[in-house]
Amino acid sequence: MSSVSELRARLALVLSGEADTSPWPRQVYAWRLMRWEADMPLTDEERASLLASVDKATSVAGECAACFTGDGDTMLILLAHTRFPARAHRETVMWLCAHALMENASVSLEQEGTMFIGHEMDQPENWQDQLDSLMEISDWWNQVSPMDGSAAHAHRGQLQTIIKRRQYTALGGYITRALRSEPEPGRICFGFVPLVIEAVWSQHAEMGLHRMTEELNLQEMTRRPREALLAWLQSLPARLRACPAAGNAAPIERVILSIRADCSLPYSQQNLSRSLGLTPAYFCRLFHEKTGLHFSTFLTSTRMEKAQELLSSGEGKTLAEISAACGYPNKSYFCQVFKKFTGMTPGEYEQQRGMKPHE
Repeated sequence: MSSVSELRARLALVLSGEADTSPWPRQVYAWRLMRWEADMPLTDEERASLLASVDKATSVAGECAACFTGDGDTMLILLAHTRFPARAHRETVMWLCAHALMENASVSLEQEGTMFIGHEMDQPENWQDQLDSLMEISDWWNQVSPMDGSAAHAHRGQLQTIIKRRQYTALGGYITRALRSEPEPGRICFGFVPLVIEAVWSQHAEMGLHRMTEELNLQEMTRRPREALLAWLQSLPARLRACPAAGNAAPIERVILSIRADCSLPYSQQNLSRSLGLTPAYFCRLFHEKTGLHFSTFLTSTRMEKAQELLSSGEGKTLAEISAACGYPNKSYFCQVFKKFTGMTPGEYEQQRGMKPHE
């Protein structure tokens, strides 16, 4: 067994509580626990697909093992940091890995979720001690970012203005000037990576994370942070100029009206984006920009509102008929989603309203 395969196998044992105490097969700089929670119940196929994507999303940081907990909608990831000896570098890499995983779930699986991240651990066997202290990714990043909050806010605003004006070649000049006043410019270079990505997404929602960071050499950044960061920024203008301006919400408004008019149709983020001539990532971000919700969350919320209306109507519809009217051909899956959304089964919901529960 190779050291990489052995490490991954050992991590899986740690998550299952069966790890032994023999030495680890590779140099590990730190250990970290992450948790991803789906907004709505996952299917077996979605769980398998998401588990298969974890290695690719986190490979730049090290080796990992992942599993779903008993409820089937919460995924735990135990990561061994086998790359980037400096902690400040690992934190930025972790931000990129977590966002890559969330983007994959959002675009490929059409499943939204929330990512929680823990601080680094000395021993992987202690992962259970972190379960109650994991932080939502934005809160975690605010705490570990090499740049303080007020400076990050100011820089983000300036970067967004530059990109909004489509002055892409000015990005490098702005960051070069900002680094001159920093006592630790090399460390701050890593803090600029998420700021640039967030600024781009604010104006170019269609840009996927992978495409945006193809020319970002993280290993080179550990040796020559300023030069590597500027080289990445020089690669962005050509990609950004090819992007349409953000803000075309008209197609999204039509989708919203259609869902509200009839939520029983088999809506799919992939099919809708294709029919509108948009990439799935662009569709996803435009939808969030317009509604404040991710597509799957909006769709599920609309369907659950319809379900509650039908359950309260007293029209005598069967549970199967209500399920189908809300876009769920599978009655059992409908009940799972309804319980996760309301905290009650359909029968409990009806009892609470003094109605006879459906069989």
